[in-house]
Parts: sequence; structure tokens; C-alpha cells
Amino acid sequence: MKFARRNVAAAAAAVFATLAAQPVIAQDEGADGSQADQPKLSYVGVLGSYLDLDKQRVPTDGTGIGLLYGRQFGHGNWFWEAQLFTQNLETNKNDVPDHYRSGGGLDLVYALNERRTFTPFALLGIGGNYNDGIPDDDDKFDFFANAGLGLVTRPLGTYGFRFRAEARYIYDDFQGGQNDIRYSVGLELPLSPYEQPRVLPPAPVAESTEVVKVETMADSDGDGVPDQFDKCPETPTGMPVDGIGCGLAQVITLTGVNFDFDKATLTPDSLKILDEVALKIKHFTSVPMSLEGHTDSKGSDSYNEMLSQLRADTVRDYLIKQGVPGDQLTAKGMGEGQPVADNGSEAGRALNRRVELHIAGQEAPTVPVDASGDMLPGTTEPTADAATAAPATEEPAASADTATPAESSEAVAEPAAETVAEPAEVAEPATMEEMAPTEEPAPAE
Repeated sequence: MKFARRNVAAAAAAVFATLAAQPVIAQDEGADGSQADQPKLSYVGVLGSYLDLDKQRVPTDGTGIGLLYGRQFGHGNWFWEAQLFTQNLETNKNDVPDHYRSGGGLDLVYALNERRTFTPFALLGIGGNYNDGIPDDDDKFDFFANAGLGLVTRPLGTYGFRFRAEARYIYDDFQGGQNDIRYSVGLELPLSPYEQPRVLPPAPVAESTEVVKVETMADSDGDGVPDQFDKCPETPTGMPVDGIGCGLAQVITLTGVNFDFDKATLTPDSLKILDEVALKIKHFTSVPMSLEGHTDSKGSDSYNEMLSQLRADTVRDYLIKQGVPGDQLTAKGMGEGQPVADNGSEAGRALNRRVELHIAGQEAPTVPVDASGDMLPGTTEPTADAATAAPATEEPAASADTATPAESSEAVAEPAAETVAEPAEVAEPATMEEMAPTEEPAPAE
């Protein structure tokens, strides 16, 4: 009999291995043809059992009840199940009390078609149980292993109940090893829907489709403004622009560009930051740029101005070495005169010690245009020569007047006085270098 039980176990294990080697049966496709919209299947069950016990046991047979919970691995044919059970092992002798056994286990289950219809399955698992028998000295927890075959029906009724039947060979490591057979029938209740309603896509409607060709407008400088609307057609790459394609002025604080204490020597981390700055502005070949060095209020005004100039020059020299055009880049030390934070705190002084990069913006030419932006007929862009020649064209009109010589003298002298006054007003914000080229001969001469 024990040989027959071992044959049952071997047959169950062989069937399980054969099923596991088969290709996984694909589940029903979802509405879009994929399986991702199907939920993982899970269920609970209750089973009543009859036990055909090993002949070495004192009890000859038994009954029991078990609970189980199962869940699908991914979206395939593999499931796992956890079981709890309690059993009454009957001795069928009036003078010998019945034995009892309870425990739990975990099984790996392979279902042929994912339990969505009538489904055969095979299982293999392990667990532990407590044997309560006679004599009491033999009561203990023991390991068990089981293998089995079974089947479940298709979902029935509103709640999708299924009938389940199975047979398991159980090796119980009790008193040197016992070989039992357990037959079970019961019900399963699904915890997730087993049949998803298929939502069919709407039938395609044949429509006449008109292909509209969209002509891409040229943008030569790549600033995002088409050439036909671009008033500054040669904006350097990467320079932010306004709505008409002209570059915007920028003031960039070179955060992280630091120097050794009381020196104009750049730190190693500063060089990495300036390398990135150089990559962005070295192609700004037609845009004036300036570097301004600033200090905190520690030290005298003259010393801070000298130190800020040295530091601005150091940054300029390094950027030029990295390819930034030197003829468009100037450096100016501003000293402590333009703080951005309170010099009364260390944090404020740290913010005031800085180098700023000023990038000049572009200006669109001011010429008369129509509603579409095109120049009016007969209009040309003003040039520097035309601007300076304009006053000369008005002079013959004045000399052609019939005024007396005295009046003519007054007419000539009056503009001379205005010519002297105007430069005095605009000279205040200008630097010495800017003023030198704009000086004009005195009117008397």
C-alpha cells in the first residue's frame, strides 16, 4: 500500500513538471489587444476533506475542513495558494481516542487556462502541522510536503462561485514519516472579476481627408522669429530675443566665480564655471559685453576699486583664452559702491563680492513701415552719413532768407549756443574714453 501511495506522489509530481514545461497559454486580450488591462486573479475557498491515512498510523481514516487563498503571478498560468486546515483522525475504536491534526502550507499551482473556464490544475507545496495523538509524548509540530491534481469549474451564478475537487499525496514527517492521501471538494469565490467586458472600439468612419501643406517659414538665425518678421536677422545663437527677433540685454551674476582671499587668483571651481560661460558667449562676436567686478565694504574705497579691477581683468583674460572675442569684452572694477545686500553681515558681504557679465541688447532700426512691417515706398534706412548731413541741408534755406545781416548773425549764433549746451548734458554719464571721440570744434572756429 505504501508503494502505491508513493506511485501516486510520483505521478502527481510528473504531471506537475509536464504542465510547467508547456508554453504559457495567453489570456484573453483586452479591448486594445493587450493583456495589461486584465487584473491579477485572486480567490478564496473552503474545502471539506476525506483522509486515507497511512496503515502505520493508529487512526485509519479521517475528515477535515480547510480554507485557502490564491493569487495569480503576473498575467500567466502560475498561481500561489496558502492553506489552513484542521482534521479529525478517527481510530474507530471505542477505547482509543481520535487523533487531531492542524496546520498550514504554501503551494505553487499551475492552471491550464488561467482559471477563466473549466480548468485542470497541478500543485506542489510544503507546510507544517501539529499532530495531537496518543500517547501525548508524540505530540509535536512536523514538516509536510504535498503534491496533487485537481480541477475547478467555470464561474457559476451572479458571484462567480466555482466547484473545486482535488486529490493530494501528503508526506507527513511524523513518527519517521507517514504517507497520506487527502481528497477534497468545495467552493471557490473569486475576489477579482474573471471576465472583463470587452469594449470594442467604434467602427472607423470613412472620411475624405484633405491634406493641408504647411509651409515652414525660414528662420536663418534660429532665434524662433521667422526671417520675414525678424528685425535683427543676425542674432547670435542662444541669445534671448523679443517679439521682433532682437537680442535682449542681460545682466548675469557669475555665481560661484570666487578668488583666493585678498587676491585676483581664480579658484579651481571658478574655472569650470567660466568654461561653461565661455561656451555660451564665445560666438557673440557682434554683441558688446562687459565684466564688472564688485567688492564688499571691507578696506578702503581706493583699495577695493583696485582689487575689483584686477579681478574683472582676470575673468576677462580667462574668457578670452577660452575663445570669447576680446574686442567685444571689456572689464571694469566698480569697487564697493554698488552693493546688492547689507554689508553689515557676513552673508551680505559674500553676496556683494561678485563679478557680473553685462550683455548689450540689440535695437531694431527705426524706419517707417506699413501694417505688415514692410518699409514704405521711397523710404530707406537712415545711415550715419545721412544723419550728419541733415543739418547741412537746412542751412541754404536760412541763408536764402531776406533777413538783414544782423538777423543772419543772430540766426547763426543761436544754434552755436545750443550746440555748446547739449554736449554738457550728455557728458555726465559718459566715460572719458567715450567723450574723447565726440568732441567738436568750437562754433567760433
